[in-house]
Amino acid sequence: MDFEYHCWRCWETNVIWGKKVASFWHDKYRLPPDFECWNCGAINDLTDD
Repeated sequence: MDFEYHCWRCWETNVIWGKKVASFWHDKYRLPPDFECWNCGAINDLTDD
C-alpha cells in the first residue's frame, strides 16, 4: 500500500510503499525508518519519538 508524506525541507509529496505484515484483526503495514526526498534529497525520518 502506498502512503504519502511531505518532505520537511521542500514540502514536496513523496509516496512511500508499505509492506503488509501479518495481523489478525486488521491490516498493518511496515514502513522504512526514513526516506530520501525525490525532489531535494533531504533525509526524512518516519520513526515515532
